[in-house]
Amino acid sequence: MNFSELNIKPEILKAVDKLGFKTPTEVQQIAIPLVLSGKDVIVLSKTGSGKTLAFSIPMLEMIDKEGVNAIIVTPTRELAIQVHKDIVSLSKFMKVKSTCVYGAHNIDKEIEALKEANIVVGTPGRLIHHMMENNLDTTSVNYLVLDEADRMLDMGFIDQIKSIIYYLPKHRTLLFSATIPEEIKLLSSDYMENPEYIELESDTKTVDNIKQEYIRVDKHKKRKVLVDTIYGTQAKSCIIFCNTRYEVDRVYKHLKEKGFYCRSIHGKNSQADRNKSIDELKKGKLKILIATDVAARGLHVDDLELVINYDVPDNKDNYIHRIGRTGRAGNKGRSISLVTSDDIYSLYEIEEHINARIDEREGFSREDINKGRAMYKHNTHKKKRPPKKKVVHNPHHETDVQRELKKHRAKVEVKKEEPKKKKFSIFSLFRRKK
Repeated sequence: MNFSELNIKPEILKAVDKLGFKTPTEVQQIAIPLVLSGKDVIVLSKTGSGKTLAFSIPMLEMIDKEGVNAIIVTPTRELAIQVHKDIVSLSKFMKVKSTCVYGAHNIDKEIEALKEANIVVGTPGRLIHHMMENNLDTTSVNYLVLDEADRMLDMGFIDQIKSIIYYLPKHRTLLFSATIPEEIKLLSSDYMENPEYIELESDTKTVDNIKQEYIRVDKHKKRKVLVDTIYGTQAKSCIIFCNTRYEVDRVYKHLKEKGFYCRSIHGKNSQADRNKSIDELKKGKLKILIATDVAARGLHVDDLELVINYDVPDNKDNYIHRIGRTGRAGNKGRSISLVTSDDIYSLYEIEEHINARIDEREGFSREDINKGRAMYKHNTHKKKRPPKKKVVHNPHHETDVQRELKKHRAKVEVKKEEPKKKKFSIFSLFRRKK
């Protein structure tokens, strides 16, 4: 099957072709016709399966009036920005405007953009704020998309989601999630109308083309093993996940001291800084990004080679979302977890949860580490500045400033040579002659 068989507008087909997509993924083949038929849909799909296009394409196809036609809710700013960019790319040849709203963003610019928007992508808190302040007119909304719904529930957004639904008129709901916990089932029964349930068959809950491994490490040697792992894999792009901001900062500082060019993102970073880090990683300017789980759901890099779990995640589903950053768009991926004696039982629970075995490896050979070290030394070290050219004084090519300075010095020398004149005083007339 190709995209033209899905009966979508030529403008969308042209954009899809320009983006390099040739054939729809399995989730797109199933979900797009269902959404176009006007049904509520719940999709249980692995990360990296192409679900953004699965709801964006039919949504763009069905926009038929002015005002906000669709609202897309995401758990993080990063994911909101990514989905917004994808929609802008897909609607390049259409007269459709999308905007993105989230915390720590210029609210005045958002208010202006909302006046002309057809599609609004945002995080729960900021969407509710605009609805309460009447900045976001919801009277024309036909579609509500809940993207990464399980993550939103994990982050405690269930009440905000219900509030958003309260503000909307009758609409279709599209719910996409990597896992379906009990809360989502309750949410769907209360707020969705006879939803079509799509679950893509897979023996495991993780992406099948990701090679999953772990290395047993001593707690006090984790940072050394991390450096050896970066060198040993010789990966051209890598995300390192930590459980806390404190650990992210520690790892970032250690890698900087070892000469790596890397960046870090967590909840305390400004949005501009986080966007810069993500853009550099996507463009290949940045090889290593250290992050908390704040980036696990909102970071889409099609050719990311490696994910390292510096800390074994506290939440088993977070493991799925972390390693799902690699092995996207049909590419091969790899994940390596650094496991201490305290983490081993958590790892076994993750294996049981994902219904897959994570292979243990001994580490990397000295030869592989040295090859990686040479590669990173060549590619990531800062270029030395060229030495400053020595300025040779040429008396025949003096500048105006030099000439003025020379004249000034000559006057000073003349004054020094002149004999000092005696100062006249009226009292000298009355001095006695000796």
